[in-house]
Amino acid sequence: MNPVEQFFALMVVAMVIAAIAKRFELPYPLALVVGGLALSLLPGLPAIRLDPEIVFFLFLPPVLAEAAYFTSWRDFWRYRRPILGLAFGLVTFTTLAVAAICEWLIPGMSWAAGLTLGAIVSPPDAAAATSVMRGLRLPRKIVQILEGESLVNDASALVLYRFAVAAIVTGHFSMSEASMGLAWVTLGGAGIGLGMGWLYVKLYPFIRDPEVEILSTLAVSYSYYFIAEQVHASGVLATVAGGMVVGWHAPTLFSSTMRIRTVAVWQSIIFVVNALIFILIGLQLPTVMAELGGYPPAMLAGWAAAVTATVIGLRLLWVFPGAYLSRVLLPCSIEEQAPSRKGLLIIGWTGLRGVVSLAAALSLPLETNGGLPFPYRSLILFLTFVVILVTLLLQGFTLRPLIRGLGITADRSSEEELLLARIHSTEQALARLVSLEAEIAVPPNVLQRVRGYFEDRLSGLREQLSLETGNDDPENPSEFRTLAEQRLWWELARAERQAVLALRAEQRIGDEALHEIEREIDLLEARLVPKGH
Repeated sequence: MNPVEQFFALMVVAMVIAAIAKRFELPYPLALVVGGLALSLLPGLPAIRLDPEIVFFLFLPPVLAEAAYFTSWRDFWRYRRPILGLAFGLVTFTTLAVAAICEWLIPGMSWAAGLTLGAIVSPPDAAAATSVMRGLRLPRKIVQILEGESLVNDASALVLYRFAVAAIVTGHFSMSEASMGLAWVTLGGAGIGLGMGWLYVKLYPFIRDPEVEILSTLAVSYSYYFIAEQVHASGVLATVAGGMVVGWHAPTLFSSTMRIRTVAVWQSIIFVVNALIFILIGLQLPTVMAELGGYPPAMLAGWAAAVTATVIGLRLLWVFPGAYLSRVLLPCSIEEQAPSRKGLLIIGWTGLRGVVSLAAALSLPLETNGGLPFPYRSLILFLTFVVILVTLLLQGFTLRPLIRGLGITADRSSEEELLLARIHSTEQALARLVSLEAEIAVPPNVLQRVRGYFEDRLSGLREQLSLETGNDDPENPSEFRTLAEQRLWWELARAERQAVLALRAEQRIGDEALHEIEREIDLLEARLVPKGH
């Protein structure tokens, strides 16, 4: 079976497994991992090896860019302490602890080899975290912290990974060189992403073809990563920084039609990428076992249990004292509430490892510069695979029951913020309607009907806010009878959009509420084609 046939076969299998998983309300990423494992055990099935280059250059950039695009700048900055504490502090702590456990338990394993394994298994995976959390009704603070962490923790882990591997391959390590390299990898990667994102925003208005516009959003996500890696900076940080820049400017950069089409295309792309990622993880069992040396099974099981327990346990131990210590050591903003113990437990339990860890293990060199085999390469690959499987399956399948058992439900902050934004935008539309009466020649009955629509919507939104009930999307008008009426609705939609953008600029709402209202306005504008636009 050639690679093209393998690709389409995997796509068919992934679609079937995902459909079954959704039918039984199971997280489809976890079902795909189990399906991949089951397929790998079938006799006669050709081995499908996961190419690390495919993961790092084909799969990772769009997943990171999509997550960064929808990240709220305001919330990322608001929760920067827990996010950076998990993404940098916990990753470093876990790397060192895993290295210490390996150096203590595994005969002959050096600190450098242990640090390599620690750097590989320390970061939770962005694709795994966002895919499994989707659909879970969690408090907004928990979601923002977990999503923010998943954006940048790969960068810190891969930096440590580079230095540990370089120390083994070359047999040389310099703290001064490592410090300078760390500064360039992090600051250079972020700087390249910010610069390229800004450049894309400036050049985008010159793109006139709709298909090219959509393709450009995909191409630029790969460009961030590729260019940064070519100059030995962090491609992860470059992609995240560039995606956040484009995401911030997107409401004024893209047209409503462009956004509707692009979102549909990107949703399909991300689903395909995630489906392939998770089924390929399960299919790597033959590769892992084939590369494993003649270690006694009982010894392997003990080492795997120790490393996995360290990775899971350290995260739980980190989040509780870390959350409270940071509030003592650093000043706390008034708007940041004290963390709840239940929320911290969910954050501590959501540490799923994924394809980035496996790709990093598979990309380990076969030999050092001296021509010797890379020490403990097969064992590192095996232990990485076990950590990924246990965290994905154990933590992934128990996350929902844990949330239900703790009685954690989504808070009203997101809903209230969305309702207040809708109320404000509706009020601004009514104010704009007053000035439009003298600007546009519209029959009185049309003005009365449009005013009645917005007044009824405003009344309904205020009632939802006071009754603390669920939030329903407002219905858009069903028809536009004249060209003048279309022009009127167009102007009112613009007034609503400007009002919502002003709220975001004042940090009164986050990007989550913005994107929700933006989608409603986009759908309305897509039906309007007035003259002069």
